[in-house]
Amino acid sequence: MKKIYIYIVFVVTFFGNVNAQGTLDYDRSSLYSISLVYKSEKYAEDIARTFMKMNVPDKFNDHSLNLRVIPMSGKPRDTSDDEIAALMGTFFLKNQIARRMVARWFNRDKETGAFDVNLIKDRGNYNATVMDVATAMKTVRGRALIEDAGEQLIGNTFIVVNEISYIDKERNARIAALVFITVGALLGAVANIASSVSNMGNNKNNKTSQEVAAFASLGSTMANLGGVISQAVAGFTVNVKSHLFQLDWNDEVEAKFYGQYYYDATEIDPAKKAAFENDTETFKMKYIGSYSSRSSKTVLRGLHNNDEVFMKVLTRATDENIVELQRKFPVFKVVSNVASVENKSVYVQIGLKEGVSPTSKYEVLQRVVGSDGHVTYTRKAVIKPVGNKIWDNRCMAVEEMAENANLNATEFECTTGSVSAILPGMIVREIKI
Repeated sequence: MKKIYIYIVFVVTFFGNVNAQGTLDYDRSSLYSISLVYKSEKYAEDIARTFMKMNVPDKFNDHSLNLRVIPMSGKPRDTSDDEIAALMGTFFLKNQIARRMVARWFNRDKETGAFDVNLIKDRGNYNATVMDVATAMKTVRGRALIEDAGEQLIGNTFIVVNEISYIDKERNARIAALVFITVGALLGAVANIASSVSNMGNNKNNKTSQEVAAFASLGSTMANLGGVISQAVAGFTVNVKSHLFQLDWNDEVEAKFYGQYYYDATEIDPAKKAAFENDTETFKMKYIGSYSSRSSKTVLRGLHNNDEVFMKVLTRATDENIVELQRKFPVFKVVSNVASVENKSVYVQIGLKEGVSPTSKYEVLQRVVGSDGHVTYTRKAVIKPVGNKIWDNRCMAVEEMAENANLNATEFECTTGSVSAILPGMIVREIKI
């Protein structure tokens, strides 16, 4: 029987804003994740435990609610995109996830029901005066900034539902484990040779003795690895099907929220509090689309136990699907920013985890706030990565000793425009080739 685990990843995505120094800044997207675990399924506890330990990717802020893991009874079944959309729509509505995500954006106080805009202000780099709702709503420019904040921050709130299916590859896993054991045995024999050479006391062979001993030590480590990583887990592989949803935040919803529900701590309003809590229809999620993939072959180099295998496979698999969803659905596209400009090179802190490849292309954008308060974006250049300077920032790439894992950014070169027009902090967004 096909074994399936369902995970829900809530992703909030928005664009950059101007910081206090007037340069462009990158406002990281926000992530909230929940896992539904079928208790009877193989590796359910291991996957749930790993999920709880998985760090929020560094391109996202933590936007979590207190619900993280939900144990499920029964057996999972195959579902079509329409079925999963309907199923999750019911789940979101029953648990009022959309309304709770909005409340999270406005730091709603559970006891008084009061809201504030501190989180939006911080993530959008707005100053306190600009984001004073009562004041802003009285001016054209202030209202425009509030509208832009809603459109760029709240309106770009996404949920990604990841269905993760364990693929039983135990035969391949046994072969992988056997390789470890065999290599360990062979190198263990080398250790005996090293010992014999050392006991000869021949200074001429000292260097050879040390090199062989070091090789034998590596063999001992690999032999131990074969014993610590179980035969079954060594070949741990998953299929991942990701479903994208978006918060339906429009002019009508925004007007209703500010007009009927919003109040701050200076004017507690029990009637508005009750109205917001009893509203089960205004705040909704809409289905955007899906993407399916299979986790790539796991390199066991640098891994020391089963938990690290689970962590590496699950993190890389979900990261890859987020990248593909961004490419498939432009509304979900995440942006980064220029880290530095040196000579004729541009450096951006994205890499293989974000799907950067030698054929990738990105536009560099300058964000401009008009006199009316509305935001526009102007393209300053198009850049592409230098083929051998792409940062491998995937999960555990350093432990794997992967090529370019020691970099801290990817190096880019201009294909259109001039490097002189690019400044640190400018927005970088992938474009179709």
